[in-house]
Amino acid sequence: MNRRAVRYALLILCWLAVPPLAAGQPAPRPAAEKPAQPNAPDRGSAAQQAEPPEPPGPPLPDEGPRGEGQPQGIDGLAWQEGHAAYAKGMWADARRSFETIVKQYPNSPLLPSAQAFLIELALRGDRTSQGRTDAIHAYKALLRTHPQSQNARRAAWRIADLYLEQGLLHEAQAAYEQAMAKSLHLPYDGNRALLGLGSAFMAMRKWNDAEHAFVTLRKRADHDALSQRATIGLAHALYRQRRASEAQAFYDVAYRRWTKLFRLDPLAMQRFAVTLAALHHDASARDIMVQFYNLYPRHEFAPAALLHAGDSLAAGSHPALAEFFYALLPSLYRDTPQETIARMRLATLRADRIKPAGDNSVELTVAAMMHQAPVPDQTDAAFRATLQAIAIQHAEDPTGTEALFHLGRYYEKADDMGRALMMYKEAALRSGRADDPWPLKASERLATILKPWMEAALKSRDDLTVVTLFHRHGPIADQLYAQSPLLLDIAEAHRRLGFSLEAVRLYQHLIKTTKNPAVVEPTLVGLGRTYLDQQDPQAARKVLERYRFQFPGGPHDTDVLRLLVDALKRQRDWQGLLLLSRHWLQHHPQHPERPRMYINLAETLGQLEQFEESALAYQEALKAGATQTADVLLAYADQLSRLDRHEQAIAAYQAALDKKPTARQAEWVHLQTAKHWQALKQYDRATVALAEVGATDDQLINRYSSSLKGSVQSARRPAGEEGL
Repeated sequence: MNRRAVRYALLILCWLAVPPLAAGQPAPRPAAEKPAQPNAPDRGSAAQQAEPPEPPGPPLPDEGPRGEGQPQGIDGLAWQEGHAAYAKGMWADARRSFETIVKQYPNSPLLPSAQAFLIELALRGDRTSQGRTDAIHAYKALLRTHPQSQNARRAAWRIADLYLEQGLLHEAQAAYEQAMAKSLHLPYDGNRALLGLGSAFMAMRKWNDAEHAFVTLRKRADHDALSQRATIGLAHALYRQRRASEAQAFYDVAYRRWTKLFRLDPLAMQRFAVTLAALHHDASARDIMVQFYNLYPRHEFAPAALLHAGDSLAAGSHPALAEFFYALLPSLYRDTPQETIARMRLATLRADRIKPAGDNSVELTVAAMMHQAPVPDQTDAAFRATLQAIAIQHAEDPTGTEALFHLGRYYEKADDMGRALMMYKEAALRSGRADDPWPLKASERLATILKPWMEAALKSRDDLTVVTLFHRHGPIADQLYAQSPLLLDIAEAHRRLGFSLEAVRLYQHLIKTTKNPAVVEPTLVGLGRTYLDQQDPQAARKVLERYRFQFPGGPHDTDVLRLLVDALKRQRDWQGLLLLSRHWLQHHPQHPERPRMYINLAETLGQLEQFEESALAYQEALKAGATQTADVLLAYADQLSRLDRHEQAIAAYQAALDKKPTARQAEWVHLQTAKHWQALKQYDRATVALAEVGATDDQLINRYSSSLKGSVQSARRPAGEEGL
């Protein structure tokens, strides 16, 4: 065992000199304040009011009433007797001597001092609120009758102290400020009032004001006791503002310069240890924690200090010493939260150290006997039962979540991945508490296990497996992959399977949490496509227009353009689509997407009944190399038909027939061709075209075809036959 280990063992042995709590007697619960976080920003006054109040610290420094005047004559003898009795704690004798001066020698120069001593003696006999109120009135009378005396200067800030002790914070602040105003040329009294003002600001949760007061006092004070309290007060103010690194620096200064006085302040010791732990100065934090326990074994923070010492040793690869600290807690602090946590971590530590074959090593048993701890004879079944019981009993607090996490680790080591995943997910589902880190740890462990499986499923295009594995992570799955491109693939898998609502949520989370353009660009495209799947063209349009503004000419520009055109068509915003098409064609003279955009332009112009321009747009599309599908050629032919360009329309309809249109499209082509041949007075050709239509199952087409046949036949008859 190295020197450090020996040191901890010797330090902790002093608990034997302190009688432990009686069996079953609960120790006070740990303080409710939260540890400071490194360099966290200050919060507003509303948040400060929601914080716990500042715990009371040691009394402010006060050397007591001041002797003034020359002790001569009988009043001088009475003064000397009273002062000597006061110093020895003989309060009754001191009171008689000082009362003699007040009653029998009202003109004595020792009168202000005697009155101040009598006020303090009265306070010793009555520490109630009424007693403090009476003392305040007495000190105010002293200020009125002897305003220039030294005790009047002390009375000014002593009144504020009494207000502060009663919780009358605004009155205390006003009194301290008045005392400072009266002591501009009296360094000690002015600085003592400033120290009290800083303490009042702390009680009022005005951390910034307290910080300013203590910083000013540290610069001005030349009195050692005031400097010490100002340094610790400044550290406390920074601690309450969650500025751990700055607070730790001032705690360290106070600890090194005034070690004995610092150790007399349990709150300062506690916060010093907590800030060291928050900044990961583990060895130093452990030292202060052990000192704290040795100095204040019955303090509410003592169980937490022992627990942290054990955790630090376990993390530092000192399992034997960690086991020793964990074993102490159940014997010293029964029925406390730390006792349950210690039992759980002790069992987990022993489970890790016991040989896999179940053969407990001799060193574990010997170590337990040396430290008067229970012999580590636990079995796997006992270990599981302990953790399961803790998880059930503490279902509403972090201890139960930690038990589930350790159960998951146990099953994972046993290669029982089904149960391990179940335990981890149950722990992850308990998220929502700011003071519980275990759901996040469980989720991270789930991600470590499931991520390779999801990647393999994505490679094999197994979307259902991807989605199933993703939702086994628990409620914060999206946070675990927030900075990973894998979340984009997961969102795409949801979209492809039709889970559009979940896909939208994942896309939006990615947009909020990542700034990587390589991820943001496809995310915006996927989100726009999903909105279109949801029949929400307005939302899709906003997302796609954002892409075009944020990433002009991006790699997904073609897909975005097509989706945006689709959104505008669904909105029937023909004017918007017209502007988009013309603007795009104007600025992309060589783009391969030009033929498609010409077709969109032609369709839009047709919707706006600008048939001439629509036909021209179709011509430009075909010249630019647009794919001559039956749909495109039919649309072009229809525009020519509306413009009564019979030959061109017939040619376009014939070209559409060559592209193998559907039966309905073919019927329409023949009818339109017949109509145009009739207009050209080519009745034979019109008849042939109508014969191609034949009988259909569409009665409307049959009636139209029959009507057209009759019209053609009538047109073919000579004029004489018509007269007959």
